[in-house]
Amino acid sequence: MAAGKTVRVMSVVAVVLLALALARLVDALGKRELARTARDVELERVEVETEFEHLVDDKVRLELDQQLLSHRIAHMSRKEHYLVVNRGRSVLQLALGDKELIEARFRVRGPSDGVSRFVTLPRGTFQILGKRTDTDWYRPDWLYRLEGVEPPKDSSERLVKNALGPAELFLGGGFSIHGPVSSRIPEGVIDHTFIEFDAKSLRAVASAVGTGSLVYIE
Repeated sequence: MAAGKTVRVMSVVAVVLLALALARLVDALGKRELARTARDVELERVEVETEFEHLVDDKVRLELDQQLLSHRIAHMSRKEHYLVVNRGRSVLQLALGDKELIEARFRVRGPSDGVSRFVTLPRGTFQILGKRTDTDWYRPDWLYRLEGVEPPKDSSERLVKNALGPAELFLGGGFSIHGPVSSRIPEGVIDHTFIEFDAKSLRAVASAVGTGSLVYIE
């Protein structure tokens, strides 16, 4: 009889332990499911936030494009030459009103950080802050010494005629427009970012625009 009671007690204990084990299993599965759901929700939240940020960026770009177009349309009614720098096509245009007078291909050169800054520059309107038609350059003493040569005393021997082409247009922000750099100037000496295009086109552009002329960066 004692043995029967023991068996019944053991059976009850086994049932209780099984119930506890099942409860723990269900609890663990529930926690894992909740954790998975939480991860899914977090991923969806990040995706929604990212999409929202992209939409905000698109809105800002569209607003800038609208402002640029409105400004350009208003300028077209005035009889003044202006420049359009199309970065996508690497083309610079000289225009008057709604007529394109000159189109020339260009390349952007200079220090790598300046080139990257120009490429990522938001679309906008610049003004030509200055113009010079004399781009002569004199080789400095330190450059001769770097090359292991004694600097000449006569300044005419240092002169590099039209070192930056027939003209240079200053846009500000470390950017300018000019012609091909003379081969007598080491590339490492160039400390500014510039739009470089052929001398013939530059001569025509420089004669048509001046300080205050608008430059549209697209």
